[in-house]
Amino acid sequence: MKLGLNTRQSSRLVVLLAIALLSAWPIIKAVRRSQLQTLVKRCQEAVQQQDWILATPLAEEWASRAPDDAEAWITLADIAKAQGDLEATAECLRRIPSTDTKYVQMQLLRADLMLNALQRPYDAIDTLKMVLAAEPGNPVAHQRIIYIYSMTMQREALAQQIREAIRHRAEPPEAYGYLLAIPNLIFSDGYLRVEKWLKSSPEDETLQVAYAIFRERTNAGRGIRDFGTGQSESPGETPFEAALKQYPNNLELRAYRIDSIIAQADMPALSQALQNLPPNAERDSRYWRFIATYQDSQRLPQDAAESLNKAIELHPLDWKAHHEMGTIARVLGRTEEAIRHADLGARGKLLERRVFELANASQADPPLLRAILRYAKDCGDADAVSGLTHRLQEMDELDGPE
Repeated sequence: MKLGLNTRQSSRLVVLLAIALLSAWPIIKAVRRSQLQTLVKRCQEAVQQQDWILATPLAEEWASRAPDDAEAWITLADIAKAQGDLEATAECLRRIPSTDTKYVQMQLLRADLMLNALQRPYDAIDTLKMVLAAEPGNPVAHQRIIYIYSMTMQREALAQQIREAIRHRAEPPEAYGYLLAIPNLIFSDGYLRVEKWLKSSPEDETLQVAYAIFRERTNAGRGIRDFGTGQSESPGETPFEAALKQYPNNLELRAYRIDSIIAQADMPALSQALQNLPPNAERDSRYWRFIATYQDSQRLPQDAAESLNKAIELHPLDWKAHHEMGTIARVLGRTEEAIRHADLGARGKLLERRVFELANASQADPPLLRAILRYAKDCGDADAVSGLTHRLQEMDELDGPE
């Protein structure tokens, strides 16, 4: 004899159970919601009382039960920060869902934490790029990335970031001064900032190189030393010499060394220094200028002109390339071209000097921006022209007196 329910009875039982569960589900949800609300209230009270021992597990449970609740992660971050655990603070901020309205604001806070308190510029860049993925026109994110690239001498990345910011109408005020001076950008206090970042990444090549060059170019009074005017005051092997020994093919180190050789007019040394250039040198206007300088010394003006054209194509605002092209064009008998490039070279040099004389590049005023705009127009830099025109229109200064 078989025991149990027949098929029809089993089906009815399943249906009844399903109905019972569906009927009970709102009650279950209400109970869970009530429990979570009680948990949140207890956590908030513990935070107000600064009872971190009690608040921490409550906040952790809150985040576990409601992982999509930004407030849970923000509370955990606040608790970690109050206890001095900045790593945990940054991690909690990272966990905030990208769909939350506070996501961008909290990631900007996380980036500042990475950049300043934790001294980790690369993690800051990664966080800021997450912000830009969510909000491509965020001006703060663009400004922070531009700052990091400028302080670490990542010139190609810096130029790309500035132009991206311009296209989104999100460029910071200092962007145009940096864009103008990218081939020659240097900061008198740069080594102090990079030195702090090196403590968290002592083996990083980019940071070591930036620090070495900043130290080499900065004198005892924190002024900028010209190329070829002597060595660092440090006894023994300088940071630059040590870096060049360790990274002989680094683009920035090679460029600094070549600039110093050119300043001393040592053409045999220049010929040697131009051998076996790193592959990314082809994307750097400075290297085409260096090659043109050597070609000119060998009385190859046509070759030098072709090299300078490549330099100007890569960076239309490079005043040194225009200056040299003025000289080469005159040798080639191209008088109008020589006059135009000589004028651009002189104007660009003066504008760069005006930028460097500012206490901060963000202080560029409308007259200076208008002068850079005219220079950019004559150099054919479409991004700079578009961005400056828009910025000056916003400032109601486009047609004002200089």
